[in-house]
Amino acid sequence: MISSVIKFPSQLVSQGNDLKYILKLRDCFEEFVLPDMEDAPHGTLSVYLTTLNHWETRTDNPPVGEISNDLLREFKQSFQKEGYSPESIKKYWRHLRRILRRIGPQIQGNPLGESIIDRVPYMAPPKNTSVKIPRIVTEDELNAVYEACEVATWPKVESPALMWRLAIVIFYNCGPRTQDVFRRLCWRNVDLENSRISFVSQKRSKLQGIPFQEIVGLHFEAIYRGQDPSETVLRATKCNRSLYSQWKKIQDAAGIQNYIEFRDLRETCNSLLNAAVPGANAGKWVLGHGACGVNELYYHNPTPEVLMAVEKLNQPEAFFSILE
Repeated sequence: MISSVIKFPSQLVSQGNDLKYILKLRDCFEEFVLPDMEDAPHGTLSVYLTTLNHWETRTDNPPVGEISNDLLREFKQSFQKEGYSPESIKKYWRHLRRILRRIGPQIQGNPLGESIIDRVPYMAPPKNTSVKIPRIVTEDELNAVYEACEVATWPKVESPALMWRLAIVIFYNCGPRTQDVFRRLCWRNVDLENSRISFVSQKRSKLQGIPFQEIVGLHFEAIYRGQDPSETVLRATKCNRSLYSQWKKIQDAAGIQNYIEFRDLRETCNSLLNAAVPGANAGKWVLGHGACGVNELYYHNPTPEVLMAVEKLNQPEAFFSILE
């Protein structure tokens, strides 16, 4: 894990070296945090690696013993100058802090501390200046972007328009995260006979089974050509630039002024499912958010409420053009 120059802390200690002036933050992550992440969701590891990449490009990446409150403040400010949201900055800080705590003093509340640094430096998290109200994308907006998919030229498949329309229908009906749709949804995850998709969420490594209406199944059938079960349904590449530029092109053609983010479609799915069966919180179960309390964890099966909400979910008129 640690580079060939810095092999193992125990060896360095025996040589009389002071680790805090030798180890970098990535060294400490790989040596002390990573070994305990065998069961961690893949998305968690990805955030750690992204955080470390940011750290190494936004600072001079000093040894951990030279990381100060001032340096952490400058790290935070580098994000703020580029317009990063407070939540994104807090996310990176949470992951940095876990590494720093792991190499901090072994004291009450930090039993795994390696005592490599004398104290854990601190960064005041940024404050949220505004709270975003979850957006509900209107039926007119959904109809417009669905129809505007005819301008799509990417990805390079037989019918990019059909693929984008399927993506919109999936987001609206099933509320998955963006990468779970474009990167992880394979044909083996699609059960047309029982009208549901099943996949392991990248962020939480949690198996989700989401039912859908017949109209969703018809969109899957429209692009199915006997593909291999391991092949992704939406054949997007790893190039996010192409993905988002094409989504912008579709929205421009639809005349959308307030651009729709994929997250907005997820929020819309959640809000409308909750409204379909008041009090059932069906949206929470469909989106894969954690259960709260003993009853939800061990005694409650939400399937009846979820199925009822899914069946009551109103479908935009444009979606039915798949029948023509």
